Amino acid sequence: MQKLPVSLKNRRSRNSLSQNEILDAAAIIISEEGVVNLSMRRIAKKLECSVASPYAHFASLEEICVGLIIRGEELLVQKLKIASKKGKDTYEQLFELAKAYWSFALEHRELHKLMFSNSESGGILFSKALGSVPRSYRVFLNTFRKGMKTGQFNFSREDYPAFCKTIWTWIYGLITLEMAGIKTPTRKGNTPLDEGLHILKDLFDAKVQVSSRANQVKKLSI
Repeated sequence: MQKLPVSLKNRRSRNSLSQNEILDAAAIIISEEGVVNLSMRRIAKKLECSVASPYAHFASLEEICVGLIIRGEELLVQKLKIASKKGKDTYEQLFELAKAYWSFALEHRELHKLMFSNSESGGILFSKALGSVPRSYRVFLNTFRKGMKTGQFNFSREDYPAFCKTIWTWIYGLITLEMAGIKTPTRKGNTPLDEGLHILKDLFDAKVQVSSRANQVKKLSI
């Protein structure tokens, strides 16, 4: 009887693997080598098993990516929920949310790239994993909604979803530039995020003041 090579003898069987172990290995690979280098072969090498073994738990590499996106979303939601409880008013809570998202993206660059890829395949994976409105974005929406109820954000119900999407996209854009190593000019001592958030507050305050004056004029004219 022919003996197996030592490398094959020491291989783990597919029954000894778990979904979490496979996702852990995939997460390490994308963190150390980048999303573009994630493959079943690399996962198998990391787990010291055959290339076929992970297929006992995941039908494809795409399914593993979906699992990683779900994990990333859970982590991001946790950070955002903690951030949403900070601050004495909705403005400060919004600032904390933006900073938490910024921190998550920079700490988990490749995972963030996988989650929010602009590529066609990235968008498809994101929808499969999280649906059209992910929980992380809902935390952001709920903070805006709370600001509207308290009167800090003077927007109509029809306008606020589009406004939220604009601000979220702006934050994502800053993060993308930062991760690409593209520096944008700012006032001395400010990060692009801090500067933008303070400008945003000025715009909010100006809108509230204009609306308040308009209401006063309307009452006087009646």
